[in-house]
Amino acid sequence: MLELHVRKTMMLHVFIVAASLLDILTTVLGAPEKSKISAKDASIPDDLSAEVNKFGVPRDTPIAFLDGIQAFNNLQPIEKCRVHHISRASWTGALIDLYQTSAESPLIFLLLQNLFRSQEISALKRTATEACKFQQEDWDSLLVYVAAFYDNFGNYFTYGMKKFVPRVSSSKLECLINSTAALAKQAGESASSLQSLWNKTKELIYQLGSRHQSLAFGPGGITTYFSSNCNASDATLVKDFMVSKNVEAWNSRVIKTFDTQTGQPKYEIRFASALATGKAVVVDELKLGVAIEYKGASFTFTRGDFKQLLVRVNQQLTQAKGCLASSLEKQMTDELIRSFRTGSVEAHKNASRFWVKNKNPVIESYIGFIETYQDPDGMRGSFEGWVAVVDKAKTAILTSLVNNAEKFLPLLPWPREFEKDKFLKPDFTDLTVITFGNGGPPAAINIPNYSEIRQNDGFKNVNLGNMIAATLSAKPLQYLSESDAKLLQSHRKLVFDTIVGLHELLGHGSGKMFHEFANGSFDFDISKLGSVGKFGPVKNWYKPGETFETKFGRLGSTLEECRAETVACYLGLFPQVLSIWGINRTAAEQHSYMLWLEYAIEGLEGLIQYTPETDSWGEAHDQGRFAMLRVMIESGVASVKSLTGADGKPDLLVSLDRKRIPTDGKKAMGEFLLGLNFYRSTGDVEGAKIFYDSYTSLKQPGNEEHIKWHKIVVERKKPRPLVVQPNTVIASDSPSACQTIKGAQQCFFEVHLKNYDGTAEGMIQSYLDRYTDTSLEKDLLDLANTDFKSFWI
Repeated sequence: MLELHVRKTMMLHVFIVAASLLDILTTVLGAPEKSKISAKDASIPDDLSAEVNKFGVPRDTPIAFLDGIQAFNNLQPIEKCRVHHISRASWTGALIDLYQTSAESPLIFLLLQNLFRSQEISALKRTATEACKFQQEDWDSLLVYVAAFYDNFGNYFTYGMKKFVPRVSSSKLECLINSTAALAKQAGESASSLQSLWNKTKELIYQLGSRHQSLAFGPGGITTYFSSNCNASDATLVKDFMVSKNVEAWNSRVIKTFDTQTGQPKYEIRFASALATGKAVVVDELKLGVAIEYKGASFTFTRGDFKQLLVRVNQQLTQAKGCLASSLEKQMTDELIRSFRTGSVEAHKNASRFWVKNKNPVIESYIGFIETYQDPDGMRGSFEGWVAVVDKAKTAILTSLVNNAEKFLPLLPWPREFEKDKFLKPDFTDLTVITFGNGGPPAAINIPNYSEIRQNDGFKNVNLGNMIAATLSAKPLQYLSESDAKLLQSHRKLVFDTIVGLHELLGHGSGKMFHEFANGSFDFDISKLGSVGKFGPVKNWYKPGETFETKFGRLGSTLEECRAETVACYLGLFPQVLSIWGINRTAAEQHSYMLWLEYAIEGLEGLIQYTPETDSWGEAHDQGRFAMLRVMIESGVASVKSLTGADGKPDLLVSLDRKRIPTDGKKAMGEFLLGLNFYRSTGDVEGAKIFYDSYTSLKQPGNEEHIKWHKIVVERKKPRPLVVQPNTVIASDSPSACQTIKGAQQCFFEVHLKNYDGTAEGMIQSYLDRYTDTSLEKDLLDLANTDFKSFWI
């Protein structure tokens, strides 16, 4: 293992402070309630079982470093100031993701922070080796588990929603905890806190009962967006109630209890905010703390979820206001602060409107409860905050795509009436990411996610250039012939750039949704729509109070991602579109072939995220890509052949009929895309599910071969790369970095960017440096205690 460059002095004083905080946990949380865990679930593997190996983090997981140093160093002092404070706000808010993942994730986080902060990593390794009989494989397994936990902000992968566990036995890990605690005893300090935290989490860390293997509604999984006694039926009732009140769920969680006298179910819908409920409080015209009867249940809106963390987020955003360059940025930040303080979704929408209007900034950032992938109901956003520097040279290509978008939209296979009345040209920028506070950062983003803002005000696309560079090289090619693999590998970056650009701008940015409003008006003329191919005439649309999220729920995420991917696949067949990336007509056919090849293998690899036992998918994009592979196969373009690999194990080979791509392939992909857009535009959930299931539900007869493919790709699964991110650091005691702004000199604190090795040790050190405030740990403990029993399974 590469040695980690860490502090050269023992950090027992930090351990002692943290230990005193963890003593609070012992008192406040107490010991686990054994009765809540079945004998099967409670068992902790002493030796590594096949189940643990299946869910363990592979030791060969690639770890990359996110390089943004040159872009950061080129910034002016005021810009570095802004990057620093928004980074701190983002990383603080990202801790909310721990609570949005599992009940135990915040406690595991504290356990790991205090374990690795207790002494130098080399000394900790000696303890593990000498006192606890760790082999090198055990140590490596522990480190990569910790790195994966930090990267995902919890013990479930954000990509796929599957649980992961250490590939080191619990007895050895317990020995390391006890031996580490013994160091504190030798120093004359109490050692009970670290051990009590371990006692609280050890069963939960390794628990692999059927309900604990993935994030989903019970009994098929766990979720902390709803209390553990809720299921899909509860979610439907809550959704119906919220739609009836015209309330959106982006920043909320649901806790279910029962009236002790009548047994009536009671649902608390709790919004995230720095302020608690208070008396007669009204947020977005909604009165809080008042019980409302609906369909035999009682509903109450409250606020104050994650209040300790959102107070800290707002402190950083307030400081960032002194480093902002434009009035739009200040207005946006004011609305963000109001949203996080009060729980107002409308304030966050206002912030998003200002953000969309802020064209061509040097620094881009966005923060809030954004993506709904993790919520099994598809309505509630996980917290996300990021800040990045615009790469002007690479952005020029994307700007050209934006400028030509109105020429390319008519190439899509739906009638003009199914496209937005006016294409609102967005910013499309290539970014060098400095901070991405959320589990598993993506390659690109199209936001805001509020459908009415996207349709009426516009949106922005951002390409996370250095994130792509960090992860793409660690993503191996599988299931291709040697010649196809060589061809695609040599052009993969350009292929990926093409896919991302088309996916974000013309995928997520295209298509109209039909609405009826409360006053009886419509934003479409049904008499002009006619019949749309085999999908027939329009019979459905969004009624007042309905949104894409409330109508489609979790199905909406994969349906929309599939639509965006299919747009990229379809438009990638047009030479005039590919010319944006400097691909001439001679090279266009080969580029289209490589683009379809990329989608074909990603569709096959996507089967990893399929669970045959429940006929469900853990990841929205992969489900969509597999559907696209099915379209390619059914059109005669793609074939998947089973064979024996060079290692003697079952393998697969994907091949494409190159000549049929622009004919049969284009026709079939266009028809599939037309269907996806039709059901989205009309809000026809039932039709969409039947249509989409015909490509992605494998429980039906005739899918036996696909189930065989699933087994092979699971056996040959390659781990997704983890990404180590830098930290911004205040490097001066007083404002000493000065520049002239509007004729006057202004000075700011000196801010540096601290880099780390792209290793597990580097990941661990980056998180130790990122979270050093012991009072923050106290807040994390308090939050973990607040609703632990409501969410613990």
